[in-house]
Amino acid sequence: MQLLDNGVKSSIPAFTADSSSLTNATPKNITVIGGSGRMGQLFVQQLSAAGHNVSILGSKGWDDADTLLSQADLVLVSVPIERTIDIIKLAAKYLSPTTALADITSIKTQPLQAMLEYHQGPVIGLHPMFGPKVKSFSEQKFVVCPGRNEETFQWLLNWIKTLGGNIIVCTPEEHDRLMVFVQATQHFSRFSLGAFVTEEQVDLNRSLLLSTPNYQQEIDIVKGLFAQNPQLCVEIMLATEERCQAIAHLASTYNRLAQLVEQKDRSGLIQEFEKAKRFISNF
Repeated sequence: MQLLDNGVKSSIPAFTADSSSLTNATPKNITVIGGSGRMGQLFVQQLSAAGHNVSILGSKGWDDADTLLSQADLVLVSVPIERTIDIIKLAAKYLSPTTALADITSIKTQPLQAMLEYHQGPVIGLHPMFGPKVKSFSEQKFVVCPGRNEETFQWLLNWIKTLGGNIIVCTPEEHDRLMVFVQATQHFSRFSLGAFVTEEQVDLNRSLLLSTPNYQQEIDIVKGLFAQNPQLCVEIMLATEERCQAIAHLASTYNRLAQLVEQKDRSGLIQEFEKAKRFISNF
């Protein structure tokens, strides 16, 4: 049993850094499927810098799949969300029963289920809670969803911790439920703001001269969103039906509050504010 930060007991296995195992670790043969993508490149660079033998399997390299996958100690799947399940199914045909299989997709339930179904060896789900622009893993969060034979991945998690990364363990179901709010609705909210200032043709440079620190921070976050690949942003919002429904609910909340503004309903807006304040102040 693991004791989580909120004091709740969980049957999820605890992962701890073991410096002795890291010191004695030998270089691993690692294949990153999608290693030419931006996130894949980051992991290829970091793992190579740690002394591992890292290969890349791209969309046009499947003629070499048997060599790249069957002899790998670890196969890491780093492909767009909508392709993840199909790639897992395809890759599993080439894997040795001892090969460790992991993915770094931003949804976890379906990919983890697919890995467990199609591969008989060690399986784990990972979600790096950052983008490909980071310079290192120091102080970055990694969500870990246990699958099968998790001890096989201890060297990998030790390595992440040694680089200063923070490991958060949870079930794939909890991960996906919380990512609806951590990612999907936040992306939609900032996407909406970006679309709005575009429609209004706001002079952002001029507005920033008059800005508060909070406005500056919000515009920086919105700029960061639109610096991404649009396909990635859309995938994050549309990845699951739960995300789509939550975004629709958020939009209806905007409309409800906007109606109170249009009606100049001060008491109604204050009631909404106080209601949200009571909930949020508990955290």
